[in-house]
Amino acid sequence: MMLAAVRAGAAILKNGGRALDAVIATVSVLENHPLFNAGYGSVLNSAGQVEMDASVMEVNPGAPPRAGGVAALSRIRNPIKLARAVMEHSPHLLLVGAGAERFARSAGISLCRPEMMISPRARERRWIGGAKAKRGYGTVGAVAVDAHGSMAAATSTGGMSGKLPGRVEDSAIIGAGTFAGPLGAASATGHGEAIILAGLCREAVDSLVKLSAPQAARNAIAGISQTAGAEAGIILVDRRGRIGYAHNAAMEVATFDPAHGLCHLRSPATGPARQP
Repeated sequence: MMLAAVRAGAAILKNGGRALDAVIATVSVLENHPLFNAGYGSVLNSAGQVEMDASVMEVNPGAPPRAGGVAALSRIRNPIKLARAVMEHSPHLLLVGAGAERFARSAGISLCRPEMMISPRARERRWIGGAKAKRGYGTVGAVAVDAHGSMAAATSTGGMSGKLPGRVEDSAIIGAGTFAGPLGAASATGHGEAIILAGLCREAVDSLVKLSAPQAARNAIAGISQTAGAEAGIILVDRRGRIGYAHNAAMEVATFDPAHGLCHLRSPATGPARQP
């Protein structure tokens, strides 16, 4: 499924499409699959409900950056598409809850019943007989640079299993779980509060001014591990298309190599921050 998601984005890039369209397509595939903690696969909060967050950011040469985010959604099949609508069709950066879902109607994005977003896997493995399963994290994200020099990042999550209703994840916060700038684009996963406090994705992208993409990713995770003792992972791409990722939590990475037209699945194990 990871490769299927990357191929969806790669097909857009190979045909000269936009980085923004590629990351939205990639994340949407993952949101639609119950294996991932985003969209239909989202975990349940302490009230046994799904609450989803997502954000997207795009930067085009010679133009100001654009971004949009959504949080605490329970009736949207693809939160990342609503985040894009906020970016493109509203004067705001972040919409949450019922207000975000009302906006979805005006943007032509259909709503569903909240129970339709609860997958059997989420119900059976994380909320059986009213007992909370072990808390964990999970996020899907994508970053891309296109042939026109535009860059984009997109992130979507169901958040922490057993979280309090109304908790907003770093995945909705620009600069924390998602960021794109003139130097690159990044998406993160892990402990949301620590990622927000660290401004993790923006710090990683800004460090590309002096670091390679792999080193920027590794330094970002080493920093959050040392200062906050937190688990996190990050993927990033610089403006030349060079990829970096690092983690001290479980994370899988799939990449597209435009030079050879190939997609690769990498499954780095949980462990110290590392570079490819």
